[in-house]
Amino acid sequence: MKAVITDGNGNIWIEEVPIPEVGPYHCLCKTLACATCTGTDIKIIHNKLPWRENYPAILGHESIGKVIKTGKKVKYIKEGEIILRPTAVYPGEKLGGYYSIWGGFSEYGLVMDTQAYSEDHPGSDTGYGKFQMKVPQDIEPADAIMLITLKETAGYVADMGITLNDSVVVLGAGPVAMAIVFFAKLRGAFPVIVIARRDGPLENIKKFGANHTINNTREDMTKNVMDITKGKGVKYIIDTAGDEELFQNAFSMLAEDGKIAPYAVFPEEFFKKVDEKRIINARTYRGSPCT
Repeated sequence: MKAVITDGNGNIWIEEVPIPEVGPYHCLCKTLACATCTGTDIKIIHNKLPWRENYPAILGHESIGKVIKTGKKVKYIKEGEIILRPTAVYPGEKLGGYYSIWGGFSEYGLVMDTQAYSEDHPGSDTGYGKFQMKVPQDIEPADAIMLITLKETAGYVADMGITLNDSVVVLGAGPVAMAIVFFAKLRGAFPVIVIARRDGPLENIKKFGANHTINNTREDMTKNVMDITKGKGVKYIIDTAGDEELFQNAFSMLAEDGKIAPYAVFPEEFFKKVDEKRIINARTYRGSPCT
C-alpha cells in the first residue's frame, strides 16, 4: 500500500509499505479521507516539535477509515463501520522500516477495539487506541474528520474551566480559533475577543460568537482589550496562532489573576522566556496527537 513519509528535513514522499497485520483486538480499515493539521504537520516535516520524534516516519493524525476486517477478539466494532484515526503503524512501532508519527496518511490502517481490550486487560493503557472512535454513518468522511478538531477544542475549553462571564481573548482567527470561540461562548464566556492580522477571518469569526475583533497589525491590541474590559484585563487568553512575539505581548492583556493557554505548539525553550506561572494547559502532547 502507499503511505506518506517524512524525513524531518522538510521532505515528504509517497512510499510502498506493507499492509499492517491485524492483531486480535484490531481492525483493518480502508482509509476514506485524510486532512492535514497545518501547524503541527509543518513542524513534524521540519522536525520542529518540542519533543523528539524518530525519522523517517509515516505522517498523519487526521484520518478516517471504513472497517474491512476484524481481529479474533474484537467484540464491539463491525465491518463497515466508520472510525476516526486509523493508523498504518502505532506510536513506538515500525512498519516497513518506518516509524510512526501517528501514521494516518496511508491507504490502510488499524483501529483498536479498546472496550474489548480493556475488559480482557483491566487497568491497561490502550495508548493511541483511545483516540480512535466510531462516527455516525451518515456524515461524509471529509466532514467527519473535523470531529477531531471539534472534540479536542471542546475538551480544551472545558478543561480550562471557562464558565459564565469569564472574559476570554483568542489569538488567531483560523478554524481552531473558530471552534474555541464557539465552545467558549457555549460555556457562557463574555466578552470573547479575537485578535488576528487579517480582516477576512476576523469578520468571519463573528459568526461563531466573537463579541469583539482586533487587527493587531494596525490596532493597539492591549489598549483595545483594556478599554473593552474597563481596565481589568481578561481572565483567559488562548493562543491558536503559534506566533511567539504575539504570545509574549499578550501577557500585558491579562487580568491580575489571568492565565494564558498555548493551544498552538511552541518549542520547549520558548517557555523559559515567559512567565510560566501564568501559563495553563501547555500542550506537551504526552503522546497524544493534536489538531
